[in-house]
Amino acid sequence: EPGHPDFSATSRSLAFALDGRLSGRGTDRDFYVACNCGGATLRFRIPLSPSGRRWRRLIDTALPSPHDLVPEDTGPDVPPGAVYPVAGHSLVAFLSEG
Repeated sequence: EPGHPDFSATSRSLAFALDGRLSGRGTDRDFYVACNCGGATLRFRIPLSPSGRRWRRLIDTALPSPHDLVPEDTGPDVPPGAVYPVAGHSLVAFLSEG
């Protein structure tokens, strides 16, 4: 859940957001990355982007090629608050709309 990290010894996941407004080059896009290092699929609740823009899926390493990586602005829209399943031993990355 956003804002409630699991720092327990058994946790095998990590999720983080990068705020594009803090890039030092003017306003840039935000990134959200969810990593699942465990074997079972985990469900990640997608947070609001730091700049309030909508997310688009950019990478899902569990999907077969060429669907695992999509060009900017063509990936599926993923609204904040949605739950996205992240397969075991994979990661997903979302890019905010420009």
